[in-house]
Amino acid sequence: MAIDGIGDVSRFFAPTVSSDAKSGNELGQDDFLKLLVTQMRHQDPLNPMDGTQFTAQLAQFSSLEQLVNLNTKLEQINASQAEVSRGRALDYIGKEIVAGGNLLTLDDEGQATAGFGIDEDAECSVRVSDADGNLVNVMALGSLKAGSHTFSWDGKTMDGTDAAPGVYRFEVEGVNADGETVRGDAQVSGLVSRVNMEGAEPLLYVGQVPVTLSEVLDIRASSHS
Repeated sequence: MAIDGIGDVSRFFAPTVSSDAKSGNELGQDDFLKLLVTQMRHQDPLNPMDGTQFTAQLAQFSSLEQLVNLNTKLEQINASQAEVSRGRALDYIGKEIVAGGNLLTLDDEGQATAGFGIDEDAECSVRVSDADGNLVNVMALGSLKAGSHTFSWDGKTMDGTDAAPGVYRFEVEGVNADGETVRGDAQVSGLVSRVNMEGAEPLLYVGQVPVTLSEVLDIRASSHS
């Protein structure tokens, strides 16, 4: 009994599926080789498989096999990088960092610290809001030079009462010498107290504010040590 040529093997073989993990509609490397051998054994002696077609099928298989191997290696590299990131994250505990973000933590003692950067000299102020966007306080920061700065909030609201401990949002805005608005680049600033490893990427915590490793802009030894 003659068996027709396999044709385009990419119909059967998915480059992102390894030989030991394939769906019911896809053929793995071993399956393809078995089909190819079976095809050769049962080909019509009077009409043998064309050599060019056979070579093309082998070339296709070789290319697809290389893609599968590459995919496996990339998965291994990603797993290795994830482990490295987890190890690096642990090194941040007890360190003071500056990271991108507009959140700050008001602790139980009524203290909060955050940072920001401005591109030009300006008369600046900071607006603090709660999680629902309600304005809690507005504080004048005075005339500041271009560069990075930090500020502290004593937890007082605009009417002088104490705000509840927790996470708040802030934004910094200034006015330059020409009367133009200058937007501050908000930054999380503080001591890394813990690291969460539950997700795909480790999370550093400055108070109650989560920070990813990619958001960290600066790191230094704690001034409290």
